[in-house]
Amino acid sequence: MSMIKIAIIGAGMAGLKAASTLHKIGMDVTVFEKSRGLGGRLASRRTEFGHFNHGAQYVTARHPGFNDYLHQAAEFNAAQNWQPNLHRGGDHGAYSGDTIPEVSGNLALEKWYQGAPQMNKLIRPLVEPFEIRKQHRITKIDAITPRSFMLHDDLDGEFGPFDGVIVTAPAPQTADLLRPLSPRFDPIGDVVMAPCWAVMVAFEKPLPTAFDAMIHPCPDISWAARSSQSNDMFHRRTPDPWVLHASPEWSRDHLEEDKERVIEKLLAALRDVSGVKLPELHSVQAHRWRYARTKTPLGRAQLNGMNGRVIAAGDWCLGARVEAAWRSGQSAAHTMIETLIG
Repeated sequence: MSMIKIAIIGAGMAGLKAASTLHKIGMDVTVFEKSRGLGGRLASRRTEFGHFNHGAQYVTARHPGFNDYLHQAAEFNAAQNWQPNLHRGGDHGAYSGDTIPEVSGNLALEKWYQGAPQMNKLIRPLVEPFEIRKQHRITKIDAITPRSFMLHDDLDGEFGPFDGVIVTAPAPQTADLLRPLSPRFDPIGDVVMAPCWAVMVAFEKPLPTAFDAMIHPCPDISWAARSSQSNDMFHRRTPDPWVLHASPEWSRDHLEEDKERVIEKLLAALRDVSGVKLPELHSVQAHRWRYARTKTPLGRAQLNGMNGRVIAAGDWCLGARVEAAWRSGQSAAHTMIETLIG
């Protein structure tokens, strides 16, 4: 069993769920991640006064297995309940958490979880003693034999051979890697993903609102939320950190705009929809997610080819939810096990 070598591309929820599942039964797993950190869109950026959750803002659980996982993460002190005061706007598209939530009064009806102390800690229960190669962008997969694969990165590195490969990158990047291997991966081209501009702003004084989060308040902004937990609206911390997510439509229309203009326009939109004068800025940054939210999913938990030894997985297989990524990674791992072990 220890001689079975698996490569997993992507260290988000899907990739790490697959890696953890395979590692637990004794497979030799290597994870390749293009970024410096883990978690994918469960992202957080550190600053001198705290952190910004600039990717997914919260998660919910509807599948029993993922609900159990969140309870496990809470036992690891890696997840916590989040119950912000909400302001609900119009019916504009949103990218913030798992789905557009149902709201009663100013509270969500579903139970929301955040990573503790930040979103990328949600993956902590999945990180086990398998090898993770950060800052390795895999650009090509070669089938040396029908049962053996080599990986190549953008710095002319070569890795392998591996007995199986699971790719959990966003759908367009996964398609670029896998469609040259087999026409079985052509359906990935039907998946539609939307971009998202995120702005991380810290105000010198607390933003004077009675709410901590706004859900699709206008066509430009799909989500705005205070990036810290507090139940005391009269004693907010300073600087006051907020994350803004532009709507998919606005992000698409301004995808190649420079960060300074994006920041200027989204802060102006925040001022208009909040109805308050924005305090002085302590700091502000912007981040562009080219593939933020799944608009049209694949419609199945994973897609495999090369006799089940190469598998595509990710949230985009089932939808936009973090739970979808977890379920897809689990399905990919089980398919690999059935292929290699039976």
